[in-house]
Amino acid sequence: MATETTHRSLPVRETRALGRVRRVMAQTMRETVQRAALSQVTRFMDLTAVQAARVAAGETRPSLNVYLMAAVARTLRDHPLLNAELVEDKIVVFDAVNLGLAIAVPDGLVVAVIRDADRKTLFELASASADLASRARSGKLGLADIEGGTFTLSNLGMFGVDGGFPLPRPPESAILLVGRMRPELALVEGVPVERPTALFSLTFDHRFIDGATAAAFLQDLQKSLSSTEGWGSP
Repeated sequence: MATETTHRSLPVRETRALGRVRRVMAQTMRETVQRAALSQVTRFMDLTAVQAARVAAGETRPSLNVYLMAAVARTLRDHPLLNAELVEDKIVVFDAVNLGLAIAVPDGLVVAVIRDADRKTLFELASASADLASRARSGKLGLADIEGGTFTLSNLGMFGVDGGFPLPRPPESAILLVGRMRPELALVEGVPVERPTALFSLTFDHRFIDGATAAAFLQDLQKSLSSTEGWGSP
């Protein structure tokens, strides 16, 4: 029996059609690299306060991802360029923080949107993200669930990933990738203390967001992650 070959005259194990999610991803990623001047800054974040808050919450505690969503959404309020897009020669800054959440599904990643994420409590974010994840994995997301995002959060720590170079989903101009949480030693008043940390990688459109602006966002995000009091309300 003849072995199927490609135009490169190499043996082929199988040929797979692109699924719906991967077709969309292929198109949007091509648009991203064609339209934007991408750059990235990274920073290790101390998650001690978040982990302490989760332990204090007991059995009802939200997941780490919910705390990350809350911190990112609230920090974006004070960093409007990260919640904006470039349209021709104008920067369009959005009033709403519609947070895109990357969700793993059988044939890839899909980004679903939580609208007005900065105005939601931890438990509202937990409920919204659980609903979106359930419907994403069962193929029941509608167009309204995946459109209208202004910034995306992708947490790949559960896959053992430390960092990477995520691409913003057009027309969004920035995306944050969070890696796995791991212990690191830090000196506190001269005493070595183990702290839970994770690498945060922020990719952004350098056409109108510079490195200092991106770094300031991460700096304030660390402040948010270090002070979780009052997160029960917007």
